[in-house]
Amino acid sequence: MVATENRLAPSLRLHFTFDDLLRVSISEDVRPHVETFFALRSLSGPSTAALADWAARVRPELAPFRRLLTMLGQWIPSPSVLLRLLRGALQETRAVQLRTGATGEQLRDALSHFWQVALEPFWKRIVAHVRGWQAKLRSQLAGGGVEDLLSHLPGGGTWQQPVLSLPDELSADLRLSGQGLHITSSVFQHRNCRILEGAHGQGRPTLYLQAPLEGGEASAIWEEAGGEERSLAALMGAARARVLQALTERRTTGELAQLAGISGPGASQHTAVLRKAGLITTRRERNLAWHELTPLGRAMLDNLEEFGGMDTAVFVPTVPAQVGRPQYQ
Repeated sequence: MVATENRLAPSLRLHFTFDDLLRVSISEDVRPHVETFFALRSLSGPSTAALADWAARVRPELAPFRRLLTMLGQWIPSPSVLLRLLRGALQETRAVQLRTGATGEQLRDALSHFWQVALEPFWKRIVAHVRGWQAKLRSQLAGGGVEDLLSHLPGGGTWQQPVLSLPDELSADLRLSGQGLHITSSVFQHRNCRILEGAHGQGRPTLYLQAPLEGGEASAIWEEAGGEERSLAALMGAARARVLQALTERRTTGELAQLAGISGPGASQHTAVLRKAGLITTRRERNLAWHELTPLGRAMLDNLEEFGGMDTAVFVPTVPAQVGRPQYQ
């Protein structure tokens, strides 16, 4: 149970048992919805020095959706809530629509545009940086043990067994009670803005820490992507890229339209272009057209996955146009 209080130096205090110390782990993944959540938060507040170049580069291009994106950054409380919103979950969709006054189409467009402008051009380098930091943390855990890791977490903090105190915006106490702790990182995370997500009956609580940008790393990550780093969306258009990325298995035209957030006729046009390019094949069965990747199409997506790009398929927002039955299946 969490109890909050007023203190001059607020901190998040995690209380460990012996079993919790045995169940500390470091993520190996870099999830698009996690980076997007913290990037939205960074957009809605003052920029840190490490993110100044990023903010200066992306803010002008986000102008059409700036007000809505700022509200999302302020009101969405955690990465998991953002993910449920992207998947069209009814409760999250209703809450966000009521608070922002936006339609489902406006939310879809704003989040897709934010991804394409603020994260996708830098995604390969973000993934490499965050994975590098997470590898350092795993190495520290393996070499020095869990107490050494908890004593030297990025962003500061104090370990006095059995309590880990981390700088935060608010003071709170949480007893892990044998669940353990899963640690993951974000390049957009702020030092004094920790997010701890409960396990909700599954897995372990997750603590999000910053993956600090040191020295010249910030300028290297935020410099304009060269031609060799252009995204799939830049090469073939965002909607057509979403159609291709949705073909993780054989799908009908209607399923592709739903997953890509486009109309049925639009999906038909995109599949025709992809078929002519040799990236997909189409087979008709009764009244349905079934599409699947060719070896060439699979090789293209496998190549993207190798460089951290395939995970972006999660950013096909399926927020319902109106509050009602979610479109994500």
